Amino acid sequence: MCRLAAYLGTEISLSVFIQEHEHSLVQQSWAPKEMQDGTLNADGYGVAWLADNNIPSSYKNVLPIWSDTNLNSLGRSIRSPLWLANVRGATPGQGISESNTQPFIKDNLIFTHNGSLKPFNNIIKARFLDVLENTISAEITGDSDSLYLFALLQQHLQNQHSIANAIISTMNDLKSICSDSVSALLNIVISDGDSLYACRHALNANCPSLYYLFKEDNVWVASEPLSPNDAWVTFPEHSIIRFNRSGVIEDYSL
Repeated sequence: MCRLAAYLGTEISLSVFIQEHEHSLVQQSWAPKEMQDGTLNADGYGVAWLADNNIPSSYKNVLPIWSDTNLNSLGRSIRSPLWLANVRGATPGQGISESNTQPFIKDNLIFTHNGSLKPFNNIIKARFLDVLENTISAEITGDSDSLYLFALLQQHLQNQHSIANAIISTMNDLKSICSDSVSALLNIVISDGDSLYACRHALNANCPSLYYLFKEDNVWVASEPLSPNDAWVTFPEHSIIRFNRSGVIEDYSL
């Protein structure tokens, strides 16, 4: 089902972001506490950050995060004011590949999804393809539900001036794509480099867990609290919040 985390604020290292908390994303890969489906997130992981000139970059591995011998050296070497990460628990039938591994990047946009569409079968894929423009669907390189969700969001971003409005339009489209037969868990976090947009939502199911924390003018978002002694706030269900480094900017209901 996946676990995600995101950070926006003063520059920190990858190790501070992903490894050093008591309930870090590394620990959540093998000992999650609040997942609705599955017990491990062992199907790869990815991190994304802002490199020189604020260009999004990423590192992905199809191995479990705990077995990646590169992580410690990367953790000491890379620093950024923005981080998004995902440890993957693949939905059955969706391949373990770099193409399916999040976060996804398109231009200046970084995207990650915690959840699933079940069943994600040929009927549901065909409904997506009926909605998606050919130029958008041609760029789908894997077979995961998250990739199709990201493609749908990209299409709405072509016609919307606001990322939040594009998320709302995407969720509205999903109501008809999924109908009553699909359980859709729809936590997503998106960044354009300046803000974090986090959405907690579900269709025909309970919303997955999602939390946020303001600490020393930095904002953290995570599927589960990374540290038990901080004032993590439960994300409102069926909502979108836009964050910057100083706090909540806007919130929306779905």
